[in-house]
Amino acid sequence: MLIVADEEIPCVEHYFGTYGEIIFKPGRLLTRKDVMEADILLARSVTKIDEALLHDTKVKFVGSVATGMDHLDIPWLTKAGIRWNAALGCNAVAVAEYVVTVVAALQTQGLLLQKKCRAGVVGVGRVGSKVVEKLKVLGFDVVQCDPLRAEQEEVFVSTPIEEFSDLDFILLHTPLTKDESYPTYHLIEKNFLQRQKKNCILLNAGRGSVVNFADLLQYGQHLIWCFDVWENEPDIDEVVLSKTRIASPHIAGHSVQSKYRGIDMVYQGALQQAVIVDKNITSVALPKTEISFSNKEVGWREAVLTIYNPLEVTREMKKAYLEEDKKDLFDVLRKRFKRGYEFDFVDIKLI
Repeated sequence: MLIVADEEIPCVEHYFGTYGEIIFKPGRLLTRKDVMEADILLARSVTKIDEALLHDTKVKFVGSVATGMDHLDIPWLTKAGIRWNAALGCNAVAVAEYVVTVVAALQTQGLLLQKKCRAGVVGVGRVGSKVVEKLKVLGFDVVQCDPLRAEQEEVFVSTPIEEFSDLDFILLHTPLTKDESYPTYHLIEKNFLQRQKKNCILLNAGRGSVVNFADLLQYGQHLIWCFDVWENEPDIDEVVLSKTRIASPHIAGHSVQSKYRGIDMVYQGALQQAVIVDKNITSVALPKTEISFSNKEVGWREAVLTIYNPLEVTREMKKAYLEEDKKDLFDVLRKRFKRGYEFDFVDIKLI
C-alpha cells in the first residue's frame, strides 16, 4: 500500500507506517502526478481534493486532518467511489482558546472592557459553540446566528444576520459555502459593515472569503479587524494586513493537541470504513507542558498570553511582510508561528 501525506501532518508514521510506504509532499504543491499510484491520501485544507487531482488515480481513501470540508469536492468523491474522512471538530478547543487570547490582548489595549459587552457569533457549530461557551464565561452577552441549527434544533435561537447591529464584538466561525441554503461566501459585505457601530471588533477565524475584502476596505474601516484567515490565501492583501489590529497566518486552530487529534480521527475513520485493518495501534498521548511564574498572583490574561500572545504574532507577521521575500511567505509564517498547547495541557507552576 502506498500512502501520500502532507509533510506538515504529525505522527503519520505512528498510525500508518505498518500499512505500507509513506511519501511526504508539500500540501499546497501536491499534483496528480504525486498521487497517481497512491492508495491513501492524507491531506490538509491547503490541498483541493477534486477531480482534477484524483481522476484516474489509484486513490481509494482521502483523509483530511482539517476541521473544514470546503477543500473537499464531496459530490465528486462520492461519484468516483472514493471514501473520505475529515477530522471535524479536531481544532474546536484550540480556536475557542485563540479567541480567549484575543480578548485578553484587546483588553490589555483598553478594548472590550465595558461592563457588559455584547458579542455576536456567526456560525455556531463544533467551533462556534465552544466560542460561545468561552465568551459567556468571560462575561459577554452573546447572540448567535446559525440558521441551519435553528432549522434542526427546536430550542436553538438564531438571530438573523440582518439584525446584527449595536454589537461590541462580532466573531465569524462559519464554513465557506456558495451553493447551500445559507451561503457564506462574502457574507460580510457593504450592508453588514455599514450598520455596525464604530470600533466594533470583527474577528474572523473561519474562512477568509466569508468577508468581502474589497467592501471591507471601502465600508469597514470604522471597525477594528482581527483576522486569522484571509481572502485569497496564501496571496493575502497587504493593505488589509497593515490595517488589521490582530493578525495571524491561519493558525488559530493549530495547537499541538489539535494536530494530534486530527491524524487520530482520520486513522479511526479509515478503520471504520474498512480501508485498513485494525492492528491495535494506540492513540498518541496528547503532550503536556509547564509554565512557571514568579508572581504569586497571576491573572488570567497574563497566563493565557504567556501560552499564546496574538500581539507578538501580529508584530512579527507585519514585520515579515515589510522585510522578507513575499514568495511563499504566508506558508513560511504558518510553519514559523506555533500556537502551542491548549490550556488544559499546561501546568502553571508558581515559584
